[in-house]
Amino acid sequence: GCLEDEVPQIKERAQQGNYPVDPRMHEVFDCVRKGTFSMGEDRAHGEFCGLIDKLLNTTEAGTWNGDKYLLCYDFPSYLDAQAKVDATYADKPKWCSLSIQAASSMAKFSTDRTISEYAQVIWDVKPSPRPLKA
Repeated sequence: GCLEDEVPQIKERAQQGNYPVDPRMHEVFDCVRKGTFSMGEDRAHGEFCGLIDKLLNTTEAGTWNGDKYLLCYDFPSYLDAQAKVDATYADKPKWCSLSIQAASSMAKFSTDRTISEYAQVIWDVKPSPRPLKA
């Protein structure tokens, strides 16, 4: 994707009509418009197509005012990152090693720690021991 300081220039170019959308994103849009993901549900199909229309919205003057969060702009980078994930996942020993490394390095960010901290700091409640089974 883009860096934060690049956003204003990207949006400015887009306002001037220069907001190219990757052909692979157009393939996704075509699948959506054909009803591939709505599974026969007319309401869902209309909502999905409406999202595409908003992303690609241009004014009557031809200026762009859609894709506020630059999803289309970031799509090629997303695909590149996903391709790297897919390649790593195909190497099972490497994937396993990286998974263990990631899990073991998250101690500070564990959900147990987060919930405990919220209980103490935010909710001001004390831990309660679970009763033993009789």
